[in-house]
Amino acid sequence: MAAEILTEDLLRISLQRLSREVVKTYPQFGELLAQNMLRTCGLIPDVERAEHYRELGTLLIDLGRLYLAEADVLSTVDMPQQP
Repeated sequence: MAAEILTEDLLRISLQRLSREVVKTYPQFGELLAQNMLRTCGLIPDVERAEHYRELGTLLIDLGRLYLAEADVLSTVDMPQQP
């Protein structure tokens, strides 16, 4: 039980940090992350919590795809050549 609480606290802290960083590049996702994160907190039945984790996981995957696509674009930008 204590390990579950510690894991949930670490996950919550990580998601809070992530949402602060995400809002800098994708403001619309920052708010969605914050909302979904709040839905995983509190004393809710495991079945309901599982559904919220699925929604949050899907959002994180979509966000990851956006960042990967941006990385692809940035890596193909021509770098100025040095003399």
